[in-house]
Amino acid sequence: MTKTDAKQLLHRLFAALADPATSLEELAGFFTSDYVQIVDGETLNLAGFLDHAATLRCTLDAVDVDFENIVASDNTIADIHIVTAHKKDGSQITIKVIAFYTLRDGKISRIEELTHLISGSTADRDIGSRIDRA
Repeated sequence: MTKTDAKQLLHRLFAALADPATSLEELAGFFTSDYVQIVDGETLNLAGFLDHAATLRCTLDAVDVDFENIVASDNTIADIHIVTAHKKDGSQITIKVIAFYTLRDGKISRIEELTHLISGSTADRDIGSRIDRA
């Protein structure tokens, strides 16, 4: 995978994640059926990730992702990005994310990431893996 391919994939992924018009089934199309995501020590499978995506859509009004660095080689992508999110309660959070993606057959099979809350409520430290279980 080239850096350009990786950048396009990540832009499409984050656009789909943030767009409520994109169904969760369409979002699942970016991932393998055995997808695993490890975020700040929390592990999500594909169903858990889709629950997380639904939680984000219920919590956030708008999301902007600024990619600071993307590196791609074979079936691996690493990136650093800054997420600025406007919450439905009117507050804003900014998070720095360092992520390592593994691809298989053109789909994402694994993501390992660390998140750092730059600004916003400390209650949002878990925003990278939060699932509303209500």
